[in-house]
Amino acid sequence: MLLWNGAYKGARVVTTLYALELGAAPFETGLLLATYGVVPLVLAVFTGRLGDRYGVRMPIAAGLAVTATGITLPFLWPAFGTLFAGAAITGAGFILVQVSMQSLFGAMGTGAERTRNINLYALIVSSADFAGVILGGFAIDHLGHVRSFLAMGAICFAAVLGMAYLYRRVPSAAPASASGGRRRMTDLLRNKVLRRMLLAGAAVVAGVDLFQLFMPIYGHSIGLSASAIGITMGCFAAAGFVTRAMLPFLARRYGEARTLLYSMLLGAATFVLIPLFETPVALGIVCFVLGLGMGLGQPLTVILAYNHAPPGRAGEGLGLRIAIINTSHVGVPALFGAAGSLIGTTPVFFVIAAVIALGGAAIRKHI
Repeated sequence: MLLWNGAYKGARVVTTLYALELGAAPFETGLLLATYGVVPLVLAVFTGRLGDRYGVRMPIAAGLAVTATGITLPFLWPAFGTLFAGAAITGAGFILVQVSMQSLFGAMGTGAERTRNINLYALIVSSADFAGVILGGFAIDHLGHVRSFLAMGAICFAAVLGMAYLYRRVPSAAPASASGGRRRMTDLLRNKVLRRMLLAGAAVVAGVDLFQLFMPIYGHSIGLSASAIGITMGCFAAAGFVTRAMLPFLARRYGEARTLLYSMLLGAATFVLIPLFETPVALGIVCFVLGLGMGLGQPLTVILAYNHAPPGRAGEGLGLRIAIINTSHVGVPALFGAAGSLIGTTPVFFVIAAVIALGGAAIRKHI
């Protein structure tokens, strides 16, 4: 997971900065990042059902290989159009691994043990986020944009080799017994608590997506180097690691839903500070505080979605969560990219803060 997710996050940074280097406008860059979510939007629920019925071993192995292929593609054909193809392929591989891994970690225990396991998953993701964005920035400065795709692809292919070694240790059977009968997505959406948790999760991920889109654009506009942008974004990821290390304690003290609300309010309050600073040190501090809030959002929404899904449909519930999130992945970067082209970057940060605050309001009644 560390190799796979680190390569994925590094490739997103490389893709964004390469698109800007090729002269892409914020709207075009937003469309490019939205492409990462197009295929996951279609495959997320199917992947969850697949894991519930047949196990997660094959989807994980296939997803790792597909991700590595998509990341490497722009190295083989360096062109703006190829970035879109690579993003679509990478997104397909990413969703196979992400849903299956979350389902696997959630099935390895109940109650506090499940919270601890999913938090371990989140800590690995935070470590990969931190390493990936910094490595992506330094790779651009030292290797150039095109060869950076090869470097990220090589890291992901190392994850494929790791999975080949561990393949037989991953459960081949479904991690939880699936319930029989016809499965309808509307049954999950009728669950009011689950529905609100899914909306909160979408707001959190929309905020993270927009940070990953507009932080490079903002840093590029004020003249920061690729390395400085990577380090600044790495501060965000490092804070996520710190705050996720505290998640078991916070969940025991305040409960998962209340902790999620507080983290979203902190994230919303911090987003408005980003356009007020231009030095790398100041931006690094602001992004670190932002990461303290946003870093808790993703593991908490995974835990809450797993806990509130019907028995035997946890994977499907997680898939639905990611399908809703990827609706945000597809629409939000394109919409806000267009807004950034029209009104500039600064007002967009204020709107992002409002979206996250509204997501927190959706769960307030269930605390």
